[in-house]
Amino acid sequence: MIRVGARVENIEGLDAQFEEVVQAIEENLDEVATFVEFEAQNASVFKNKNGDLRKSIKKRKSKFKNGGFIITAGGSEAPHAHLVEYGHVMLNKFGEPTKLGRVPAKSFMRTAAEKGIRKAVELLRVKK
Repeated sequence: MIRVGARVENIEGLDAQFEEVVQAIEENLDEVATFVEFEAQNASVFKNKNGDLRKSIKKRKSKFKNGGFIITAGGSEAPHAHLVEYGHVMLNKFGEPTKLGRVPAKSFMRTAAEKGIRKAVELLRVKK
């Protein structure tokens, strides 16, 4: 996460503009989170034989102070989700690394999140 700070003084109406931007973002959070969930579930980068990974991708309301949504993948339904997202070293039948190399990453969550950022910007531009 990147955080940027700035100090601005003596600008009339800045608080009102800031509140307007925050409100516009909050109004669109559910729509953007639903969009990201859909994009992750329908990613074409992986083919899952039984659909467990796709079914494990879920949106939920955050319990954190600033709210928002969290989209998760994995859990007991698809404990291999992180291996698909980030790739992994190939293992032999004994669970030892092989000299065959790595299984490449198939980033479905990061790709969906990037699309979600573009969607959020698009929605904020339309609301102007």
